[in-house]
Amino acid sequence: MKQLFFLFLFFIVISAAQAQSYKEQYATKLSNELRFVEAFPVWEELSNETLKAKEKNWDYLRKAVEAAYNSEQYEKAYSWSQKLTAGPAAKESDWLSYFNVIQITKRQNRLSNLVDSAYQKFPQSAPIKNWKTNVSLILKQLSENSEYSIASFRQMKTGEEFCAVPYQGGYILVSNRRNTGFVNHNYPWTNQNFMDLISINGETDIQKDQLWKEIKRTNPHDGPIAFSSDNKSAVLTINQSEVDKLGGIKFSRLMLKIYRVKDGIWSEAETFPFNNKTYSVGHGVFDQEGNLIFASDKPGGLGGADLYKTIWKDGVWSTPINLGDKINTSNEELFPFVSNNGTLYFSSNGWPGNGGLDVFYQNEINSNPVHIGNPINTNADDFGIYIDENTGKGTLSSNRNNFKDEVYTISKPIIKIEAEISLKTCDNKPLANKPILVKNLKTSSEQNLTTDDKGKISLSPLFNSSYRFVFNGEGNFDACSVDKTFDNEGKSQVTLSSNYKNYTVKFSVLDENGEKMDGAQLTYYSKGRSTKKVLTKNDNSLLELSAQEIAETDSIVANKINYLDGRLNLSQTGSCKTDKLLTLSMQKRTDSELIKLENIYYDFDLWNLRPEGKVELDKLVRYMQEHPDLTVELGSHTDSRGSFSYNIRLAERRSNSCVKYIKSKGIPSDKIIAKGYGEKQLVNKCADGVKCTKEEHQLNRRTELNIKILPTIK
Repeated sequence: MKQLFFLFLFFIVISAAQAQSYKEQYATKLSNELRFVEAFPVWEELSNETLKAKEKNWDYLRKAVEAAYNSEQYEKAYSWSQKLTAGPAAKESDWLSYFNVIQITKRQNRLSNLVDSAYQKFPQSAPIKNWKTNVSLILKQLSENSEYSIASFRQMKTGEEFCAVPYQGGYILVSNRRNTGFVNHNYPWTNQNFMDLISINGETDIQKDQLWKEIKRTNPHDGPIAFSSDNKSAVLTINQSEVDKLGGIKFSRLMLKIYRVKDGIWSEAETFPFNNKTYSVGHGVFDQEGNLIFASDKPGGLGGADLYKTIWKDGVWSTPINLGDKINTSNEELFPFVSNNGTLYFSSNGWPGNGGLDVFYQNEINSNPVHIGNPINTNADDFGIYIDENTGKGTLSSNRNNFKDEVYTISKPIIKIEAEISLKTCDNKPLANKPILVKNLKTSSEQNLTTDDKGKISLSPLFNSSYRFVFNGEGNFDACSVDKTFDNEGKSQVTLSSNYKNYTVKFSVLDENGEKMDGAQLTYYSKGRSTKKVLTKNDNSLLELSAQEIAETDSIVANKINYLDGRLNLSQTGSCKTDKLLTLSMQKRTDSELIKLENIYYDFDLWNLRPEGKVELDKLVRYMQEHPDLTVELGSHTDSRGSFSYNIRLAERRSNSCVKYIKSKGIPSDKIIAKGYGEKQLVNKCADGVKCTKEEHQLNRRTELNIKILPTIK
């Protein structure tokens, strides 16, 4: 796998090093040509010699580690890394290489101590700090088994193959087992044939394969390939025709080709616009919507190869968007795959793993990727995953067997889910024959379903898939939606609850006898702020709140003199916005708390307060102090003796005497109103010309209290 991304050797330019021994020159030449299998014995010989010398050249050991690692001689790489890091010239990069070799050679039991040693030497190193932070997670993941099982795909005696994907009942995969006759078929890094696409027709005789010729092969490497969900499009990774020179070596970087099929014939389609001769673009894969996710080491990324997404719309590919630090790291993220439930899988050596490339997946956008666990991941490179979430079957590529790339079959248990989605009104009435939009939040795919006569639809969602169910509203029924992630097997219930668009709340204010109350002040509140005031009447009408008033009102407070305050909490009437009939009951105060205005009497033809009257007015003062938002009218009445106009003036004097007393107790003048009614509102028959007793006339000489709502002056 070390040769798969991102630069493929195309041909070699040899540059001679000066001021070096012949042996060193030769080893350097072999390494520069990426002929690591041949270079390692020379570097190893030089390393053994320098360890015996007085003046040691630690760079020989470094080159030996590099050659051993890149030629997959990991035990040798471990041995020389151990010697290099034990010496005085070990660099930060030497320790980081050592950690990778430790994992690949399954020596993770040494990892904690080695990371601590490196941290002591390089406490400011961000990569080493990252290893120290994640070492416990790495060790924990080694013992965590997933639900997957794995088996050999087919027997292989020679060559390597990887990235098998289903195609027409069989498979298309990448292989270097076949010599296609291309003049430069031998690939120097691995000393094997170049890679081509081969096909396997069905699973009955999986050992038989042939060169896949439906798409014309290129020179020298082809693959991997990926198909769209409808199998009408394909994206192929190939070498660029242009070469670039780096460190004395010419490289051919990667690029993508798009193909479309028509009448069974594949042909090259539009040129992928983001190929660039200065960097690689490869490992393309389609998501369920036909968009493309690919890997690239283009400038501006997080480091190494990052994953990008471009959207196919109106025949044009959009500017690629980096998938961000919830996917990409400063190392390599490669081989993306989007399953049929929208899950993004990819391989990475940047996230904490078991060693080499490990497979990760992302459940939700903006969440950290999840290590897929054993046995999918090993100490070696594990990559090129394909999984059908409906069947639980798929393929995986790995070099776990002697570091040789092979294809494996994988499977996981199928979790069946039966979802029932109900659309109801908020008061639990089913809404039949209504459209519901069902959107898969991973794939962004949508479908429109209609509820049955019981207001229900049925769905078989994929495990760990997230959906949004939307009712856009209709008639008097308001829009509603709900999100649901299906992460449990079996039956699942989802309820959409629709409120009514038009509704009212009617209510009445009742006294202690259950009679409608007259003259109570109702104050409407919204978040502690008064928005409206009204006075009740003792007629048969109901007070009514419109939908807008309900939206703007959370409580109503009722005040009436000689009654305890009443409160109606609309927020406690339930979330269902439907017609309601409510009652606000008022309770009378205890006898000792009552303001008995009948005790405020006046002598005939006088307006001076009696002492017993002041006692009652003091109660009124306390009540008004407790209710500073109330405005009270104090009205005085006379009997019918005397002229009408005289009685009006007398009543006003009596009323003013009470108001003056109340103001003297600190009540603001705009909160208490004096009103003289004279003989206008007699409580008995004692009008002019009617003979009455002294006591009967006394009943008309009285003072009454009423709450008043003054008009707002604009």
